[in-house]
Amino acid sequence: MSVSRGAALIVMILVSVFPAQAAGITGLWDFRYDVAWSTTSDMLGGSILSIIQNGGVITGDAYIEEPEQMEGRITGTYAPQGFEITATMYRRRVLIISLKGSSQDSGLLRGSFVAAASDGRAWRGSFIATLTNPDPHFLGNITSVSGNRESATESRETAVAASSTKSRFFEIHYSRDETIYPRPVM
Repeated sequence: MSVSRGAALIVMILVSVFPAQAAGITGLWDFRYDVAWSTTSDMLGGSILSIIQNGGVITGDAYIEEPEQMEGRITGTYAPQGFEITATMYRRRVLIISLKGSSQDSGLLRGSFVAAASDGRAWRGSFIATLTNPDPHFLGNITSVSGNRESATESRETAVAASSTKSRFFEIHYSRDETIYPRPVM
């Protein structure tokens, strides 16, 4: 009897120390859109969503390259049977993408989307998303992208705390035929 009670006690301690991971969607996701209908010939490129799921609430960041480089915030809700996310991105225009889907056993997110831009363009179709990094804060180092200029900070908290200091801008020029090699700065 005492051996089985001791084993039960050890199991209870392990369960309380190592809680089971929820099958959530927190992470950095690469979304690809299959456009079924559109008001324009402009492409709706893939987007990167940094999703932070806290229970049934979803928050995070979004970045898209096409129809133009834009970034913004996401909000939404999560339940085991599915999720709904709204990504609001902006640069010169506002782009809103509404996603409704579910997490697949294969580790993919699938569902449908509708998107509308402030200049009247609209898209509708389906999406598939793959997890590129389980750390959703990986995207958080980029605070703004504008044309060929990129402002980077070490963290979002540092950027907020040091808002009175100057940002560092880097201008990068290259063509598609060039190869870029990183090298250490001496």
